[in-house]
Amino acid sequence: MTTPTPLTHGEPLAYLTAATTGIRHHTRTTTSPDSDPRATRSEMDALHAHLTALHTLLSRLTEQTRAARPAQSSHLAAARTRLWQASEHLHDAFHQVSRSPAPDPDVVEEGICRQDIDTGPPFVTICLRHVRTSALVRQQTTPADLHSPLHGHARHRTS
Repeated sequence: MTTPTPLTHGEPLAYLTAATTGIRHHTRTTTSPDSDPRATRSEMDALHAHLTALHTLLSRLTEQTRAARPAQSSHLAAARTRLWQASEHLHDAFHQVSRSPAPDPDVVEEGICRQDIDTGPPFVTICLRHVRTSALVRQQTTPADLHSPLHGHARHRTS
């Protein structure tokens, strides 16, 4: 495995390499025999942040390549849609991870996603990020695109 290059201001690719290296390292440490097999809320939040950041990157790349390379742009748009679907599943998984201690049934649930939440406990950040990204997704994709299953490779425009 290659060691990531030192990060310098003019090399944005180095940041992607460092992020990939960090994810690989986390994968190795969490899949070791002596690690806890359960995913934590912090892990779900961090993974959701990675996916939404990748979604933003793919959105920009899709727009930049649309005129010059429509076929490439079509594939990037499909990848962007799949990343959003993955981030939706991570968001749902986040809300399924048990908290300790268990919440009191008489207390209003603070983790419920609402668009009017400005501040709150750290675990609400995933909901805020999800709501903000979903607004962009609604502008960029159709409901049919979001709900279409992926069976092998989809056909894309070639020119």
